[in-house]
Amino acid sequence: MASKPQELAARREALVARCADQRALLAQDYSQLASPATFGAIPAYAIRHKKAALIVGGVAAGLFITRPKWAVGAVTAAVSAYQFAQKLLPILRWKGFEIH
Repeated sequence: MASKPQELAARREALVARCADQRALLAQDYSQLASPATFGAIPAYAIRHKKAALIVGGVAAGLFITRPKWAVGAVTAAVSAYQFAQKLLPILRWKGFEIH
């Protein structure tokens, strides 16, 4: 019969192996999410550059709070341009802008 320390060491070893497998699976899933093929070029860029995306979001939120009329117009124009690009770029055979 195995003693208590040997039993604990075996359980710890199994847990370490399980954690390593989970880390590998998580890294693989993250790399798939961060690839442009999954969501398109812009969301993939935002995933890879989280800090810059958060800064841009914070600035946009600040503009929206301080100057709502101007911010709403700018957001509307940006969304319209994005939708236009989504329709136009696949016609031009540039597939990096699609959202799946």
